[in-house]
Amino acid sequence: MIRVLIADSDKNSLDGITNLLANEPEINVIGYAQDGEALLNLVRAGKIPDVVLTDVHLPNMNGILLAQHFSRHFPFIKTIVFTLEDQECYMADAFKSGIKSYINKSISREELLFAIRQVYHGKNYICTHLAAKLAQLFIKGQDTPGLYAEPMIDFSPRELEVLQLIADGATNQEIADQLFTSRRTVEGHRQAMINKTGVRNTPALVKYAMRYQLLKSTPPKTDIEKQKHHNHTVNL
Repeated sequence: MIRVLIADSDKNSLDGITNLLANEPEINVIGYAQDGEALLNLVRAGKIPDVVLTDVHLPNMNGILLAQHFSRHFPFIKTIVFTLEDQECYMADAFKSGIKSYINKSISREELLFAIRQVYHGKNYICTHLAAKLAQLFIKGQDTPGLYAEPMIDFSPRELEVLQLIADGATNQEIADQLFTSRRTVEGHRQAMINKTGVRNTPALVKYAMRYQLLKSTPPKTDIEKQKHHNHTVNL
């Protein structure tokens, strides 16, 4: 029996996939969710699948980050991206994240079942509709642009302030002093952003911020500006 978890933000699509697999004797759909974090919580709660079937576009944690998290922390869980998204950058990022299969929602029921079986047995699979696109990507030998022009995660204005200061190299205490808050609050914002993005640590969080252009480029301070800052600090 192949245990499957499904993640899809569209309720109609989610119901359709679940119903499609419901009568298949060798597949057991053990749960589903409409966002990445909720699906991850199912796994943390003990619903351990053999295969995760996920769309790319999910709130809270997109399908690519979800696959990356499974690859790092639950390598025995195999991820299939099942989506209408066929741009090269999505496919490239998906395979870099550790997925086993990338298939289009327009495929037949038989091909979907075939893909699940292939992945369950440790093989990779990409549907015929997308194989040519991926082949062209490899032939070009060029890096692809980022997955999204805009980040999938919504940060609060205060979180973005903390994120900017983290990237600038400020310590938790320095950030707390600049934002007139407590060090514990700053640590809470940092951990919240790590949890939202699904990254492992602070350097990975900064890399995520750079990738999605969340950071402002700040020119290095001149000697005069440094001296002014020093004098201001001394006066305080």
